[in-house]
Amino acid sequence: MTQKQSGHPTAEEVLHILKDGNKRFVSGKLEHPNHCEESRQSLIAGQEPIATILSCSDSRVPPVDIFDQGLGDLFVVRVAGNIIGDHSLGSIEYAVKHLHTPVVVVMGHSSCGAIGAVSSGATLEGHIATLGPAIQTALKTIPDAAGGDQVNNASKELARQVSAKISQSEPIVADLVQSGKVKVVPAYYDLTSGEVEFL
Repeated sequence: MTQKQSGHPTAEEVLHILKDGNKRFVSGKLEHPNHCEESRQSLIAGQEPIATILSCSDSRVPPVDIFDQGLGDLFVVRVAGNIIGDHSLGSIEYAVKHLHTPVVVVMGHSSCGAIGAVSSGATLEGHIATLGPAIQTALKTIPDAAGGDQVNNASKELARQVSAKISQSEPIVADLVQSGKVKVVPAYYDLTSGEVEFL
């Protein structure tokens, strides 16, 4: 059964679809929509994903499964620590401008290895070091009221900061956000429960 309807869904409708999909994922009652031969064939000529997801590359955090979606449903950009750089931002710009996704979800997660490494003071070698500055900023700006695990709190803060950076990115995303055509939403995935919290 397909979840796509005629016309483009609104940001609120997309968030509802994602939340419902995550509930199915958590409960183990997955529908695995749009995984059939018919769905695959229908996508040969083009794509109309309902949402753009920026998530960590962590193998335990697959957005299509976490939101119980299928082929063509999500435009997924993945990079360690779900940080933003020129290439990932360009990919997001393509999705909102040309594929017309009304929602960009920036999804951090619990027990993030990249954040844990920076938090512990580990030396980041090679190009891995480029992940450090954004994570360090998040670690330094965790709200004072935040209790609990530092790495998980930093993951939430990083999702918020990256969301703000994407929202303010000129000219493409900022214009679409200001006109109300696109919503950028930070989120946090808990590895233990399987639940996604929209921040």
